[in-house]
Amino acid sequence: MKTKKLFTSLAAAVMLSAGLAGTGMAMGQPVHAAGTTQSSNTKTGTVSVKHRTVSATVNSDNPKLVVVAKDQTNTDQIDSKDQIDSNFTKGQTINVLWSTEAKQGDKTVTLYYIENRTINGKDSLVFIPSTDVTTSGNVPTKSAFDEQANNDIQDAHKRSLQYITVTPRSKKGAKIYYAYKKSKKSKKITFAASKKTIKYGKKYKSSLIVKNGKTRYVYIGKKRYVKLSALKIVSAKYAPLNLPDDLKNLIVEN
Repeated sequence: MKTKKLFTSLAAAVMLSAGLAGTGMAMGQPVHAAGTTQSSNTKTGTVSVKHRTVSATVNSDNPKLVVVAKDQTNTDQIDSKDQIDSNFTKGQTINVLWSTEAKQGDKTVTLYYIENRTINGKDSLVFIPSTDVTTSGNVPTKSAFDEQANNDIQDAHKRSLQYITVTPRSKKGAKIYYAYKKSKKSKKITFAASKKTIKYGKKYKSSLIVKNGKTRYVYIGKKRYVKLSALKIVSAKYAPLNLPDDLKNLIVEN
């Protein structure tokens, strides 16, 4: 294998992979450490998104709370047996998350969801009637709340991956591959295994993963590639979040 046939830099590898869209080789993006769930926990840390809330001021002492057990069949009709003391005081500030409507006798009342509690051994939703509080803003419906929460989660994880840190899975290390073209005119890229390996326990930073056929290779510098399947990801470095202030305040990252 002649040196002049090898990729000599990361830039060369990027250029070649970008220019060979129809040859079976393209840029790969198999690493997304954060995911798109409400709370994502990987070896790279935990990113959680707190729920948006609306602050509400209690209008009088000890207003009644409405309790709806999760296994309750009729959740849109409430009566006195579904109510408990709140022990809230007039002027106290509480947080509410979303609103819903329910029947109370002949009336339709709006309820604000506060939290989940275990009451009488049952997992229950706890609400406060809208007439018992003064809110600082509009309280969304449950469907609007869920949609906003999902959007917040998606936005919180739209972070640019700068590089990953990898290390061999096997104690035997991981085999090094070199990428080359068989001739100057050839457009086909070939990855060939060498007799060299990278040592178990040693860590490498990479900002490039390429796909050749069904196999992905991680570029570790100095013309060297290693199969992604032979590596485990130790950590991932992301660019700083560029988010609006209201969403930044919801992010919890460890």
